[in-house]
Amino acid sequence: MTGNGSQDYFSRNSANYNIAEDLFMQWAKSKCTYCARIGFDEKKSNISLFYHLNPIIRNLPDYIIKNNGRLFLVNVKGTANIKEKEMKILPKLIESFASEKVPLVYAFCFRDKEPQFIKTDKLIELYEAGIKKVWSDGVVYKTIKL
Repeated sequence: MTGNGSQDYFSRNSANYNIAEDLFMQWAKSKCTYCARIGFDEKKSNISLFYHLNPIIRNLPDYIIKNNGRLFLVNVKGTANIKEKEMKILPKLIESFASEKVPLVYAFCFRDKEPQFIKTDKLIELYEAGIKKVWSDGVVYKTIKL
């Protein structure tokens, strides 16, 4: 079973498989000289009460990669739906994790496509241009135009 960005939180996270991260890892193995998971995989983690952790800890970047001689911190997304609460803390994530030489980027990974990498400033711009929507569980999000 896999989750998707059109489902509510419970349905999305009851899936035990993250296709976007698997697609990213396939790409990284073929294109990067280094790739390591650094963030939490809540689908495979046995951490109970995960969402009681501080949001900055919960939102550690998913991966660190070395590509074309540069390091990047990467958050992997399998949908163009971005939660409002994630965007609200994005400036803190940038301040906490990114640096001038090692940026935080988002990789949007879909079947039969190369990952689409977006810098955080561009992601903020795309998000601001989107229209607010609400899932059935009350979570506010926008669908960005990739």
